[in-house]
Amino acid sequence: MKKSLCILVAMCVLAGCASVETTRSFNGMKVDQSAFVEHINGSVWGIYLLPMIPLIVPYEEGLVDVDTAVNMATRKARTLGYTRVTDLQTDCTSIWIAPTFVLWYKEVEVSCNAVK
Repeated sequence: MKKSLCILVAMCVLAGCASVETTRSFNGMKVDQSAFVEHINGSVWGIYLLPMIPLIVPYEEGLVDVDTAVNMATRKARTLGYTRVTDLQTDCTSIWIAPTFVLWYKEVEVSCNAVK
């Protein structure tokens, strides 16, 4: 019983998700004046007690907020060797998980173009 409980707690702590994806595939279309452009999309989500207390969030990234998502995307742009980002857009979602009465699903997505 204790082992099952420990595994469940560990899964809850590590279950939040954060991801960053990139692409250079624009089908030959020009996106910017620069020849070096990469599109970056980042997403971070987690489960909160009420809309304020984080229960399950991405361990290494931090909380589910705009700062975290933008930091992920701009850090990825910098590691790929780009010097600036353009067209930065964010989308925030906060949804009540109906049968629980106290749990909320929160997600933030960020999208931008990295340019040299």
